This record gives sequence, C-alpha cells and structure tokens, in this order.
Amino acid sequence: MRFTTRAVAVAGATSLLLAVAGVVAGGAGAASATPFTVTPSYGPVNQTITLTAAGATDFTSATGVTINNVAASTVTPVSPTELRAVVPSDASTGPVAVQYSSGPALTGPVFILQQPTSTTSSLAPSLLTFGQKTTMTAQLTTVSAPVAGATASLQHLAAGSTVWTHAAGTISKQTGTAGRVHWSVAPANNGSYRVYFPATSQYTAAVTTPYAVKIRPRIVLQHLTTAPALATTRLNGKVLPRLTGQVYLQQFVNGAWHRVGHASTHHGNFTFRISPTKLGAHLAYRVARHRDAAHLASVTRALHVTVVHRELVYGAVGSDVLALWKRLHALHYDVGPRTRSYGWDLVHAVTAFEKVQGITKSGSAGTAVWDRLANPKRPHLRYPVSSGYAVEVSMAKEILLISKNGKIWRILDTSTGGGYTYTDSAGQPAVATTPTGHFSFLYKQTGWQHSKLGYLYYPSYFTNTGVAIHGEDNGNSGSEVPPYPASHGCVRITNNAVLRYYYKVFTVGTSVWVYH
Repeated sequence: MRFTTRAVAVAGATSLLLAVAGVVAGGAGAASATPFTVTPSYGPVNQTITLTAAGATDFTSATGVTINNVAASTVTPVSPTELRAVVPSDASTGPVAVQYSSGPALTGPVFILQQPTSTTSSLAPSLLTFGQKTTMTAQLTTVSAPVAGATASLQHLAAGSTVWTHAAGTISKQTGTAGRVHWSVAPANNGSYRVYFPATSQYTAAVTTPYAVKIRPRIVLQHLTTAPALATTRLNGKVLPRLTGQVYLQQFVNGAWHRVGHASTHHGNFTFRISPTKLGAHLAYRVARHRDAAHLASVTRALHVTVVHRELVYGAVGSDVLALWKRLHALHYDVGPRTRSYGWDLVHAVTAFEKVQGITKSGSAGTAVWDRLANPKRPHLRYPVSSGYAVEVSMAKEILLISKNGKIWRILDTSTGGGYTYTDSAGQPAVATTPTGHFSFLYKQTGWQHSKLGYLYYPSYFTNTGVAIHGEDNGNSGSEVPPYPASHGCVRITNNAVLRYYYKVFTVGTSVWVYH
C-alpha cells in the first residue's frame, strides 16, 4: 500500500520540537504536520513506545522503527494506524522514524532518552531519645556524574504502615551542585525514612535505601532529694512525647531493681506516692516504660532520696542536714560551705526559703519546710541583666537576690528598714526606711566601720546618704539578721554572707534594685 500523509495544523510546541530534532518535511524550509505521535515522549532503555498515525498516515507496509537512526529492538504492529516499539540499548535522544520497504521514511516527534540514575544515602543517628534529631542525606548521580537541581522529597513510613508519605514538617528540596540534599528531623515515633527523586524527561526516578529509626521516649522526673519519714511524698513526672499507657516505679533493693508501683499516664503526666519509714535511709528510685509498636522501652536515671523525719534546728548534725544543704543549694539559696552541721548559714538559708514560700519564719526545717522543698515556689528577677552580676532587694519578701547573666544565682536572707522612728546622726527624728529605686554601688569599706547608729561590717554603699549592704554586730554572731524589717534603712545580710560576696559581687558600678 502506498504511504500518504495529510497535512494538519502543527501546535507551536510540536513545531519547536521538530525544528530542534532537525525534522523537516516537504519543500525547503516548510514544516509539515507530524505524521504520527509518540507516547510516551520520553523514557529509558527498554521503554515500550506507541506510535499512533495522524491524518492519512498508514503503517500497513512499515518495515521498522528507528530512534535517532538506531533501530528499535522490537517492533509490533497493532493496527494499520498503531505500532509499538521497544527503545534499544544503544538509543539516544532524537527523532522517531518509521521505515518502509519503498518510499521515504516518515519522521515524527523527538523521543527523549532518560538517563538512568543511582543514589547513595545515609542516616545518622538511627537510635534516638525523643527530642533528638537525625539527619538524612542523599545524592543523585547519573553515569557517575552528580545531578544538580533535581527535586527530592523526604518520605516517611510509620511503624506498622505499608504506605510511604511525605515526611511531616519537611519540604521538597533541590539537589546542590554535588547532587546532594539533606534533612534534619526529630521523629516522635519509630519508623523509616527514604528520599524520593521523581522522574523527569531527562532522568529516571530514583529512591534511596530506606533507613529505620527507633525512638526511645524521654521520661522526666521531678527533682527530689529528700522525703519525710512516715509521710506520703508525691513523685511527679512526664513522658515525652505525651504518651498514654503504663509506667512503672522501681526501687533498688538488695543489689537489684524491683517494681514497687505502677501508674497510668494522662497526657503524658504521671504521679507516684512513696511513704518511706526508715529515717536517714538513702533510697534509689527510677521510672520505666515498656516498649510498644511505635517506641522502644525507656527508663530514667536513678533518683536518690534521703529519708528525713526530725525537725532540724541550729546545732543538729547528720546526713539529713547534708540533704537539706544539697536541696537548698540546688535551689540557689546562700547555704555557705557544704556541711552536715546545722549552723547559722543554714538557719538563714531556711529563713530565706520560708520567706519565699510564705510560711512561718522559724529558721528551722520542720514538716512545712520539707513539704515545700518537694515542690517549692521560686522567686523571679524583676530586672534581669544579660551579663555579669546584679543585685535585687525585695522588701515584700525581705530577701536579697544575686543574679548572674540574667538568672538567679543566690538567694539571701535580709532585713531592711524597720519603719520605726529614731534619732538620726544629726539629732533629728527620722523614719527607718530603705530607699527604693535603681542604684549602683558607689564605694566600699573593709572591716568594721563605726557610725553614730552602730557598727557596719564590710559596708558596700549604693546611695550618697550612707545606705549600704552590710553585716552587723549585735553581740550574737550569726543572728544579726532578724527575720523581719529591723534596720535604720540599710540592707543587712549575715557577716558570713558579706564575706562571700563583698569582693566578687558587691563591686563598684554593679546595679542594685530595691523594690516593694
């Protein structure tokens, strides 16, 4: 059968494609209609393409198909208007042509040969505690050359699922000049990650090796160092992410961990109650959670608790005194050197703690103090300074706060103006009032300084009228700071505390705020 074609309108895109391929039919410089279409228009080696005749084109007497002058490996006639051909292994991008035993070949659209791609990838770490990040890295190459500008997406396969989805919280990216791309993610559950590169007309699709990630929940326990004997103490904590299920309290006894309680989590929160009986005992607890389909098992570090019972007063000695010292030190109170003896430093540290908690100011550690130590109120800076030291005096609480780099560093017991009337150094009546506002240390004096109103120990003055932070001598060392406002207007702290901070903190120029 004689092969004929019928001219049809050519879309602009098709004309451009034909021109690029050098396919010209008819007279010189005259582009004709494409005699057939090719589907798909691109693909890899061994791709089967379908040629569909256009207009009056007839494939009945066709003898072969070439792609950029290379014969297709297999040609299958389907009908007079349809052929199927397989892209040969030595093909390259170029026009598709249908060969006939007599007459010229019919040249059609360009077929773009996709380059095969390969990937390399890595993921580390693969074992995480909740909140930690892992980094997935992938590289796309073709014929040992990196592919730049390729679109890539991070995919996630949840534990127990068979469907890969776009990883939550991530966006698709483009490979760099080295063909690489990476993501850092913080998974909440077990699962797997891989990188997918979709196919383009130039390159085949590719997907990396999947990598499994295992997540260990993070169990956070309330800080607790002491528990009163013969009383119930709450041990609070939470599981992150906020998971439901059971958690288990374990106690270390006779060289091994034993389960002593269990609790259900509510929005990740849980509470255990312990009631130790042996005074002075050092107990160790931890909380564990079993593995589930989406998480590994998890366990906390050991929490060491000292059992206390007696009311600690000035002169007491023992491991419970040391436990009290450790807890107050952790809360930033001015406790002085580490000790097992209940001296004046601890008396005033406890008094300052009682002032902050709003309980009776006795200076002794009784039931009320131990109870508050388990879950204390914490003071806050009103004027945090980003670097260096600063001092704040709260006359509402009668405490002195030393901040370091914008955070509370020490909390001291203090006594400010008592509000009574007295005769000042000029012989005039005056009211014992501590001035409020923002000041700074102006000058200092060492040792004992005598004034008409009494003796001042290592005073650091922050006003031109002689108001200072200082120690005081009333004949009973350590009790010079009563638990109430009592000074003529200065800010009293203990003599021991003065020596601890006189040279390091109370330096000329350091800011001092005094407020109600």
